Amino acid sequence: MNHRRLILCLLLCCLPMLIVTGQDVTPTPPASIFATNTPTPNPALNTTAYQRVVVYAGPGTTFQQVAPLNAGVPAVIVERNATGTWVRLQRFDQGNVVMDGWVISAYLNLDPALDFGTVPVNTSLADADLINEPSESLQRLLRVPVIPQIDPAMTAVVQQGAALGNDPHGVTKVGDSTVANEQYLQPLGSDQIELGAYRYLLPTVDWFRNSAAQSSAAARVGLTTLVIFDPFWADKSVCQPNETPLVCEYRLKRPSVALIMFGGNDVMHVDEVTFAGQLRRIVAESLAAGVIPVLFTFSYNPQAELWPQAVNLNLAVTEVAAEKRVPVVNLWLAARILPDYGLDVDQIHLKNSGFGFIKFTGGNEAFYGVTLQNLLALSVLDEVRQFMLSVESAS
Repeated sequence: MNHRRLILCLLLCCLPMLIVTGQDVTPTPPASIFATNTPTPNPALNTTAYQRVVVYAGPGTTFQQVAPLNAGVPAVIVERNATGTWVRLQRFDQGNVVMDGWVISAYLNLDPALDFGTVPVNTSLADADLINEPSESLQRLLRVPVIPQIDPAMTAVVQQGAALGNDPHGVTKVGDSTVANEQYLQPLGSDQIELGAYRYLLPTVDWFRNSAAQSSAAARVGLTTLVIFDPFWADKSVCQPNETPLVCEYRLKRPSVALIMFGGNDVMHVDEVTFAGQLRRIVAESLAAGVIPVLFTFSYNPQAELWPQAVNLNLAVTEVAAEKRVPVVNLWLAARILPDYGLDVDQIHLKNSGFGFIKFTGGNEAFYGVTLQNLLALSVLDEVRQFMLSVESAS
């Protein structure tokens, strides 16, 4: 009996150690989060927020808010999403996990030695939680991952591109002014690049930088999915008579990959059926040329008059990608966290950082649309590069 009383006393005495109070402490983490009581020994994973931030149950603002994290409070990075724009943090007290959730990595004081390439990638959580979204259309958009996995169907495209003599290091851009922007990928040609924790992308930067630094005959101000097939819009200084901008660019550069984004102009001129039909044609001509077409959704302001049509066009992008089994980058979803959705004052173009070079340090990817666009482009190109190398090694 005395032994039983002693054990009971010990349990009651230790119980308060498991209860932690404070402003930024969360209740029991959601079932989707698997906590560990052992802090990581890697000092580069230790971090603090430079301002008070919201902690979410998953890598996106659509997930439940778990707790706030005050500036300067130590936490440990456990894992990240596909790009590193969101990281999962744990906070410890006397060896016990007292906070567990996801924050935007741009709001953290990251160790200069941190490389997201060494941080585990969470593959179990989606990029969005649909539970609080009543719109079926928006649910369909939210289901599309920000960064895709490359479908095995692209194996034949890689092989065909090699047979046609396409440049394995060649990438080009196809689209309107948001794609023709000189700050989109072209600064890769500069020696001044700050990748910071995204240094895991350096092999991909080196792989594509020469071609990415070039302008594209298939990316112009005012271009739409309709006129991309009109020779009138071709650059007469480099394109042949009666050659369309798309055919011209593929002939000139012989790329293996094309990053394709339309929407800002199309939303004002075409319906979703026409838009989807034109996208299918772009994809078909790309595949025939041995080029992997990577489609992008586009950011748009929900308060804008044409918001419903922008949603329809973005859905068309995802549906064509699924139908043709080509990669699609959900820029629309990723840009939800940016001020003004990453858009400039005209609410059409993406906002430039003004630095004039690729700079992923200082949290710019969470404040400027073009910086995020560059990061997502390099992230998907990293997936494509590794896929191409796997096809080559299997041949």
